[in-house]
Amino acid sequence: MANAVRSSPSARGARLRYALWPLGIVVVALLVFRLTLRQRVVSDWTHAGRHTLTAASAAALAAVTGPLEVSVYLPTGHPSREAVQALVGRYQRLRANLHLHFVVPAEVPERLRTQNLAEGDLVIAAGGRREQLRIYTETAFTNALARLARQEDQWLAFVTGHGERSPLRGANFDVSDFAEALAQRGLKAREINLAAQHVIPENATAVVIASPQIDYLPGEVALIEQYLARGGALLWLREPTPTPSLAALEKMLGLVPHAMTVVDPGTQAVGIDNPALVLVTRFDHHPALAQFSATVVLPYATPVMTAPPAPWQHSVLFESSPGAWGETAPMSGDVAYTAGLDLKGPLPLAQTLTRGTQRVVVVGDGDFLSNTYLGNGGNRALGTRLIEWLVTRDGLIAIEHTPAADTQLNFTRWQTGLLGGGFLFILPGVLASFGGWLWWCRRHA
Repeated sequence: MANAVRSSPSARGARLRYALWPLGIVVVALLVFRLTLRQRVVSDWTHAGRHTLTAASAAALAAVTGPLEVSVYLPTGHPSREAVQALVGRYQRLRANLHLHFVVPAEVPERLRTQNLAEGDLVIAAGGRREQLRIYTETAFTNALARLARQEDQWLAFVTGHGERSPLRGANFDVSDFAEALAQRGLKAREINLAAQHVIPENATAVVIASPQIDYLPGEVALIEQYLARGGALLWLREPTPTPSLAALEKMLGLVPHAMTVVDPGTQAVGIDNPALVLVTRFDHHPALAQFSATVVLPYATPVMTAPPAPWQHSVLFESSPGAWGETAPMSGDVAYTAGLDLKGPLPLAQTLTRGTQRVVVVGDGDFLSNTYLGNGGNRALGTRLIEWLVTRDGLIAIEHTPAADTQLNFTRWQTGLLGGGFLFILPGVLASFGGWLWWCRRHA
């Protein structure tokens, strides 16, 4: 009688181990799945962190008190719902009492009519106030939060009647585009004619003197002085041509007038032939300019020199390059530095003055906020930051939209070949080799 072939204990153990591998993998997968249901971990690996809220957005969110209700009027299954969910979800990670609701427009026709809503509208409500928008971006959402955080409308009073830049007109010289950017932040602009109104409104959050071309009347200057004496905030955009009638105001703030234009020959290195265009790339440490690094273009700027009387304190925001100078001669023909007449750089181009909680900003240029130059470099962002600091809303700095640098993958030819070859040949080869190794192990177990 033939003896039965029996497997050795070691062979049986090897087969048992091979049999338990799939079971172990299934058990581990189930445990990982259960863990993911309880724990949520989010990691943003994008170049610009476009799936993570910026510090300014987090600050705007924190500035709004109480629960936040977000209602989005979109039909069931609308493709935009996913985009809204992703956007609001980033804010919900920082705010537990932020609730998102999708509303089917066809089910609430009366609400749409009474609240002037339409399909696609997104409404953010907090503390009895509401903001409505139709653009699903972090910039728009955070600007809406900033408006909610203000609690009440804030007005910027632009002095008019002396050829100043207007926040209402659309000429190249004017600042209507900048006023629109501020309106998105809840800061509304209005013009005041001091000669006609004889008063600066009590609800003016700040007064703006934007590049006057002709002199003020003594009574108008007195109204501004009284406003400053009461602790009012002021933005003064100055030009190379001084305004003699404002000498009393200059003395009050300790400003030293200079009839000169800043010339920066270094701009030729970047292809700019006009020496009166000053590029600012370095900024002093100041709360209004925290983490600000964009290049600012100042056309036909003038130095801002100040020696304020006590208790005023001053701080330089930014200055020209050391190679620049203040040109006293007309800006025509060949422009060159003249010792004894011109002022050598670096020259301060913007300064802040503070007296307790009172704030004043003086910039030696108004063109950078004009409709012509507002879109250049960081001009818009700089202007918005200065206004936010001026009205003591330091944390509500406007977010400038910057396209992410990693929205698409660009490969060279050899990288494309390596990637294709890897999926077509290398990865299948590795899997086949692993399978062959397992087969060999089982045959020789």
